[in-house]
Amino acid sequence: MGRIVIGVTLFCIVSCSDVRAEASTNAPVPHRLEPVVVTERNTSVHDVTSESDRVGPANQPEWTSRRVFAETDIYVIPPGEIELNQFYVLSHPREGKAEHTFETEIEIGLPWRTQLDVEPNYSMEGGNLRYDSTRIEVPHALADWGKIPFNPTVDAGWRFNNGEADSFLVRLLLAEEFGEKWHLGGNFGFEQQVGGERETEYEINAALSYAAIDRKLAIGAELLEEFESDNEDERSTEVLLGPSILYKPTRDIHLGFVPLFGLTHDAPVAELFFIVGIDLEPFTWKWGRQESPMETPNLRRPR
Repeated sequence: MGRIVIGVTLFCIVSCSDVRAEASTNAPVPHRLEPVVVTERNTSVHDVTSESDRVGPANQPEWTSRRVFAETDIYVIPPGEIELNQFYVLSHPREGKAEHTFETEIEIGLPWRTQLDVEPNYSMEGGNLRYDSTRIEVPHALADWGKIPFNPTVDAGWRFNNGEADSFLVRLLLAEEFGEKWHLGGNFGFEQQVGGERETEYEINAALSYAAIDRKLAIGAELLEEFESDNEDERSTEVLLGPSILYKPTRDIHLGFVPLFGLTHDAPVAELFFIVGIDLEPFTWKWGRQESPMETPNLRRPR
C-alpha cells in the first residue's frame, strides 16, 4: 500500500511540472511598442517665449494679437479672442478749453482672418458725459501672416453719429516686423458723411515700435495725419507726431501712453492718449490655440 501511495505522489509531481513547462513555453513574450505622439494644447495664445512667436491659425506673431499703437490699427486678432480697450484722450486745442473724449473699443476675433470691432465714443461737455457716436468695423486680413508683403488688411465700417448724419469708412491696414524687435504699422483711410455737411476725411497713420523688454515693454513713435473738408469748402489739415509707450504688467493686460504734438496750425497743441486694455480668450480653445507635439511611451500590455 505504501508503494502505491508513493507512486501516485511521484506521478502527480511529474505531471504538474510538465504542465508548468508547457504553459511557460506558450506564454506571449512581452515587447516594447512604438511611442505614441499626443498633442498638448497651450492655455493661451499669449503663452509664448517671445513676441515674435507664431500663434493662431493665421500663424501670426504674438505681438499682433493685441493693440500695439494708439491710432494705427494692424492685421486682426486670432479667432476666439476678445480684446477690450478703454481710451481716454486729453486734447489741448490752440484756442479754448481742453477737450476730454472716451473711446471704448471691443474687438472680437472671428474665423477666416476676420474681426468685428464695436467702438462707442463719448466726450465731456459742461461737466457731463455726452454720447457722440458708435463706430462698427469689419477688418479682414487678405492672407495668413507672411504670405503678402506688409500683410494687408481691408476694413469697412459705418459710424452712427449722434445729432449728425452717419458716415461710412474704408481703410487699408498694413503691418510688418523687422527681426524680432521692430514692429511697423500703417493706415490709409477714407470716411464720408452720407448727409448733412457731407464731411470728408482722409487719414494717413504710421507707427513704429521697438520691443525694449520682450513681452513687457515697447517704445516707439506714431504719426497721425488727417485732411478734412465739407460741402461749404471748409478744410483743415492736422498732423501730430510723438512717442509711444506700451507696458504689459501681465500676460493679458496692457497699458499705453502716447503723447502726440501738433505740427500744423489746425492741429491741437497736444493730444495725450491713455489706454488700458485686457485680452479675453473665451473661445480660443476652438480656433486660436496652438498644438505642440509631445512624445510619451505606450504602456499598453500585449494580449
